[in-house]
Amino acid sequence: MAHTIVFDVNETLLDLAPIRGWFGERFDDNPTASAWFSELLRLSFVSCVVDRYTPFTELAAAALSTVAGTCGTQLDDADLTTIRSLLTTLPAHSDVPGGLDRLRSSGFTLAALTNSPQSTAEAQLANAGISDRFDAIMSVDMVRRFKPHRSVYRTAAERLGIEPSNLVMVAAHDWDIAGAMAAGSDGVFIERPGQRYSTSFPEPTITAANLDIAASKIDERYS
Repeated sequence: MAHTIVFDVNETLLDLAPIRGWFGERFDDNPTASAWFSELLRLSFVSCVVDRYTPFTELAAAALSTVAGTCGTQLDDADLTTIRSLLTTLPAHSDVPGGLDRLRSSGFTLAALTNSPQSTAEAQLANAGISDRFDAIMSVDMVRRFKPHRSVYRTAAERLGIEPSNLVMVAAHDWDIAGAMAAGSDGVFIERPGQRYSTSFPEPTITAANLDIAASKIDERYS
């Protein structure tokens, strides 16, 4: 059976630069966008362990409150609204449209799999102008657990009508790749700026500097 290529969304396909810019303008990087995103991931990981599901956009607001409080920075309601809104209007990285088009032209089925709620995921990809490249857009809403919980990848494979071994996960986060590989899938790590792959995880199937290069390597390996 042919492999299906499944993409993470936030930071892998979509550029977080507008969020980083807003943190600099609004808070003078106290807190930083990196601190906020790290706290957002921490909340999502812990929620899986304690089996308490809260939509990712709500966790994003909670994470902002936490890191702002740690820095002694005052927030208002508009800040919490802004962080939710920014997540839905992120642009695609410049290498994404071409990389997706190459894979589609090679006959691969393409899907998105994100921690964002389903409605947010659809809005994100539509606003970025790339939603038409995907055969399926999937959210962790379907299992009410966040990546890298292995149930997310296995359920995604089931919905796509494939075995986990025919799913190839593409992500800019090593924990996402590790989760997919633990579920029996292959993993393609995109080295977005500031991202490194930990040697504590199994080595990814493919590593590439951007999606253009990754598409070439995927095409060569799986076609």
